[in-house]
Amino acid sequence: MAVVKVLLEVEAPDQPVGFELFESATESLVAADRAARPALDRVAGLGVELDEPLPPVPMFGTRDGSAPWGGAPAGSLRAFAGPETNADLAATSVVVAAEVNSSQLAELRDREGVTVWPNSPVTLDHHEHDDAVDLARSRPGLDCRPFRDAVDLEVVRAMLGVHRAWWDGYRGQNVAVGIIDEGVNGVVYPVVGGFARPNAARQPGAAPITSHGSMCAADVLVAAPAARLYDYPFLGVANSGGVLTMFQAVLDQRRLDGTPHLTTNSYGYTGIPPVADFPNHEVHDPQHPVHRKVREVVASGAACLFAAGNCGADCPSGACHSSGIGPGRSIHASNSLAEVITVAAVNTRHERIGYSSQGPGMFHAEKPDLASYSHFFGNFGPDRPGGTSSNPFDNGTSAATPVAAGVAALLLSAAPGLTPDGLRDALYAGLTNVTGAAWDAGYGRGIVNAAASYSSLVR
Repeated sequence: MAVVKVLLEVEAPDQPVGFELFESATESLVAADRAARPALDRVAGLGVELDEPLPPVPMFGTRDGSAPWGGAPAGSLRAFAGPETNADLAATSVVVAAEVNSSQLAELRDREGVTVWPNSPVTLDHHEHDDAVDLARSRPGLDCRPFRDAVDLEVVRAMLGVHRAWWDGYRGQNVAVGIIDEGVNGVVYPVVGGFARPNAARQPGAAPITSHGSMCAADVLVAAPAARLYDYPFLGVANSGGVLTMFQAVLDQRRLDGTPHLTTNSYGYTGIPPVADFPNHEVHDPQHPVHRKVREVVASGAACLFAAGNCGADCPSGACHSSGIGPGRSIHASNSLAEVITVAAVNTRHERIGYSSQGPGMFHAEKPDLASYSHFFGNFGPDRPGGTSSNPFDNGTSAATPVAAGVAALLLSAAPGLTPDGLRDALYAGLTNVTGAAWDAGYGRGIVNAAASYSSLVR
């Protein structure tokens, strides 16, 4: 009998506070089990088991999505964030990661006050390197296998135009960037916090230098070398439940001191399951808990940047399923939410890299929002911390997204009062438009330009 991983959302009328629940549940696996018991009692007799090591996650809004952040009281999430208050918020429901026998799913879905959501694997948005030749650069303005040579880090900095802000003293200082990924190496990169839990598979700063998260860390520092980094390492669980837990950890940290100021996210789903069979799959349902939690983080004042994905039609990653390749099919789930900033990949010649996913987005049509640089020697490459054994250079929309996040951190260090919408506007104001279109399925509205965006703020 097959065992299925799910997220159970249980109405929580007796849960007056949410952060206290999450904090107590992260102290240990025993505490997590104790905190999950009230929710599991609602499905007693159906063979539901807690899926360790994920703690229960409180949700602060209704499932109908009546407000942009999922139904939370207007302004409540923004009001609670920061050092002025440690106020808690009432949870309207609690999400528990669980395992259940597939034969009992139908009965479980019929339980009053319980919603069964998928808990699907996510894939990191790096690009596999092989010797295949797809289009071999047969289209002008396209970088495809064999890819153009990677460039030095300083070339990317020059293309971004970071030195204008640096000369004025802004290098990302006083800004914390949350990296939600598989983990960051804290020996080489400035990890100052993140999500820690006793006996967790991953702790902040403990990842090897060859990790995907370490690449993301290096790429944030391209534009914002003075930024601080928070490491949110999926708890070793690369699925929707792991992502949901890390975004709750971000929200918890913001409640304490208003940081991190933004997050960078280089992962996603690589295919589209049939809607008839999976109507509330993360790709199809914008009210899935992980999407609502992302909205909560944005509503609290932290911008969230997401990789568009590596399933572009010209040379998609080998991880991509045929159902999720190409225009209109390759940007989905949280990557396509209106509230996030979705990032495509270009090289320093301003050519779209052929694997970069193409819009329209499945939730919000005009995705990607913008493009950023990939294929350079950042964490990986000759004489770089990660060497060349794992990857020859930083690649994928995975690299492009933290580069854009570093530009966002640079702007926030110059204008710390920017809201997520204000930060988006500042990024838009500086974009280099190479297509002439107001929005393009491959480039979004243009290519990130730190110098022009900074000038729009200080002129």
